[in-house]
Amino acid sequence: LNLIRRPSSAPLLAIVIILLSKCDAFALTSLPSAPTLLDHVHHRTTTKQIFTKGNSASSLYGKWDDLVDEDDVREDSTIPRDMRYIGFNIQRQNRHFVDIRTAAGGPNPLTADIYARSPTSTTFFFVGKIARISDVTIERAVARQWGLIEQHAARLRPLELYKEWGNLELWCTGGDMEMDVAYHRPKAVFTRMEKVGVEGSEVVRNVEVGFQGEIYDSGEEGFRIERREDGTPARGELMPPEKRAPTDDEMKNIGKMFEGKDMGAIFDEQSKNSDTSL
Repeated sequence: LNLIRRPSSAPLLAIVIILLSKCDAFALTSLPSAPTLLDHVHHRTTTKQIFTKGNSASSLYGKWDDLVDEDDVREDSTIPRDMRYIGFNIQRQNRHFVDIRTAAGGPNPLTADIYARSPTSTTFFFVGKIARISDVTIERAVARQWGLIEQHAARLRPLELYKEWGNLELWCTGGDMEMDVAYHRPKAVFTRMEKVGVEGSEVVRNVEVGFQGEIYDSGEEGFRIERREDGTPARGELMPPEKRAPTDDEMKNIGKMFEGKDMGAIFDEQSKNSDTSL
């Protein structure tokens, strides 16, 4: 008998297995890889948010990021969760500051300038401004936001204040009084704030207060002032140059000086004197 031999199916099965294995390999290599530690670190630094002088936020990587890892392990149980120094809290309190200030209509008793200093120094650094509703005192507004304000001050002045983080002193004066402080005017009174023991501060809602931290432009040294231990000016008031129109008597005296004289000749003489002095 001439039997027709049927081809074996083994080679075909082998080909199918090889093709399937290649497809599986392709599918596995096409899946996105799990994030690595390097990716996580890169994500933290490139997505960090801080607020600017206004009502917006911008992504920024700068010298403060070098302190992040140490900050993560420095916990303070006295700081409420909503006042920890994280982007969400910073932006929220900045928003509240702008809203309260806008509703109050500009500079008013509901805002205050904040200065920080090391207990071992007489240099007071301007670190930002606070706002509060009329039912909340300045003392309560600062105590409620202390964790946010103090850590911002430490990050703002790392060389002078960071080492004293946890022991920094916060002082307040009236809102928008930087010029009065710079000229040592008596009306710019500094009052020391307290971190703990401020009655009623724990019941203040975060929406009732706001904080707008100082931010330096590139190369900016920041505003600071030397004052005594009790916050009073370290020197007398500075008087700016007086600018006013001459009085009638002064105008008469000037007229007498030039009476009967040729103005052209006077100017020529002044020019000659200037040339001689050169």
